[in-house]
Amino acid sequence: MDTRLLRTLLVLARTGSFTAAAAELHLVQSTVTSQVKTLERHLGTRLFDRLPSGARLTEAGRRAVVHAREVLAAEQRLRDAVRGSTAVEGDVRIGAPESVCAYRLPQRIADVAMRWPGITVHLSSVGTRDALAGVRGGGLDLGLVLEEAVVAPGLRVDVIGVEPIELVAAPGMPVDERYFLLEEGCSYTDRFVRELAATPNITRFGSIEAVRSCVVAGLGWSVLPRVAVAEQLDAGALHRVRELPDSTLFMVTDPRRTPSAAVRTVAEALS
Repeated sequence: MDTRLLRTLLVLARTGSFTAAAAELHLVQSTVTSQVKTLERHLGTRLFDRLPSGARLTEAGRRAVVHAREVLAAEQRLRDAVRGSTAVEGDVRIGAPESVCAYRLPQRIADVAMRWPGITVHLSSVGTRDALAGVRGGGLDLGLVLEEAVVAPGLRVDVIGVEPIELVAAPGMPVDERYFLLEEGCSYTDRFVRELAATPNITRFGSIEAVRSCVVAGLGWSVLPRVAVAEQLDAGALHRVRELPDSTLFMVTDPRRTPSAAVRTVAEALS
């Protein structure tokens, strides 16, 4: 079977859009459609439902995605073995919290790209639960999570750093019970809420920038990683109310899977 069909399957499954998949694969949309139909014909089943909202995997499609990743990983290991350590290339899929995606990973990934241009990193902003599920299910090669501790039976969990956390507010902002926090599932904000003596007025956002903008405007207080507010603290747009316990940054991998040279290289660069 042509492994290009499997690559198209994975990209379409991830993007949910024939147009987006075509753009990422540098193909015209009709070619993506044709490749998916060819793969469905080879496998004898429908892999995607074509809906107005996009392409959605069928149950058979979800099973096909798991095995397609295994086939492509085996193909990459074969290439690595034949070419030796001088040919480090391939896709690496990372899931990490938004703050890590926005502030910690870009420079590391840029450094990897400069040294190993054959590596392509696919970065997804995910919470702890989705990161662990992605690594366990094969959708992610590396999961980065911010937690006090991680319990993940069957997975390897390594400490690779710490993230200082701050309680911040605009200068002159009085003691308030209104907080702008990230969505539930963010470990450091959930921990902060659990430890509050009173029930506060909380507005949740999925974006650090949205949270930070509300706090800079003087609408309330927030809990954010220091790296996300360092510029505002230096400029005086925010002030530190107090430091909170650090969050530990863990890297999660699946020891049952043999990583490609590209995955090993990126993991070492992030450690």
